[in-house]
Amino acid sequence: MVAQKVRKKYATFLKVLISAGLLAWLVRSIEWQHVADLLAGAKIPWLAAALGWIVVSVAVSAYKWQLLNRAAGLATPYRVLWQSYWACLFFNNFLPSSIGGDAVRIYWTGKYVGDMAGAAATVVAERILATAGLSLLALLAWPFSRLDVPYLVMFFAVLALFSLALLLLILYPKLLESLQRFLHRFPGAARFLESFSAHGLRLRRRSDLLLAALGGSVVFQGCVVMVNYCLFRALDIPGVTLLEACVLIPATSVAAMIPLGINGYGTREGAYVALFSSLGVSRAGALTVSVLFAVLVSLTSLWGGWIWLRKGQEKEWEDERIDGGESGRLVYKRI
Repeated sequence: MVAQKVRKKYATFLKVLISAGLLAWLVRSIEWQHVADLLAGAKIPWLAAALGWIVVSVAVSAYKWQLLNRAAGLATPYRVLWQSYWACLFFNNFLPSSIGGDAVRIYWTGKYVGDMAGAAATVVAERILATAGLSLLALLAWPFSRLDVPYLVMFFAVLALFSLALLLLILYPKLLESLQRFLHRFPGAARFLESFSAHGLRLRRRSDLLLAALGGSVVFQGCVVMVNYCLFRALDIPGVTLLEACVLIPATSVAAMIPLGINGYGTREGAYVALFSSLGVSRAGALTVSVLFAVLVSLTSLWGGWIWLRKGQEKEWEDERIDGGESGRLVYKRI
């Protein structure tokens, strides 16, 4: 256990070094006077529009997650998913790993419905569909754009197929039988995986809700694109059309997922600079948009931190039915 903690600390330290190194390399190559000019001329209405699209993106995310909860047989109010998603966003931005945010979602909703395995199944499925959604958006937009990026098209095609393969592991529990046999040595983990697989079967039976959630994932990624497009317009950076943003922004999202640095810092900025240079966008312009995007998302996610703190101090009884019994009597618990 001690050795594992030491390795985790070293891994976090290494990620900090990588992010710092990448950002330092970018900083040295940027014309800071250009950055200052861009920020000085930023158009407030477009910045406000970018903030609005961030809120819309969270609303869409909570809705598509609710569809998956319905498919898995988990009666979870939209309010609960909305709040936990904001808390997730906060932890994603202020912890050294985005996995922390997903753990918050699983804990929050699992505690509410009394089914951690079911909550884990829907969060994992939502994550997979989000990845598939960004691939689909890029693949759909590319033929209509003026971008000549066959390597990106191939990458997104492979990523979509990989997402489908992961989703099949959830929907078809027989594919997990070998893992289940191994986990028989650990009864608690085996029971969790068995329940996880049962929810996977329920998801498979509701293909209509799965497809709707996939559509929601494409819409969500469209919202992320709109946030960035508004930032390009706010800084009056020419050369970036909406269709081109629909191809390149998903690629920057994938770069931010690479577990090399802290919360995508460094890798995301490098992807902005490298990808948007093909459209004639300066290094300073691409970096400024990337940093503004991260700052706006972090600022809005502070509300999620407030929600989390308020929830921890909440003393009210939640109207949650945990055991109706034959009489149908409601039983409540504090969460």
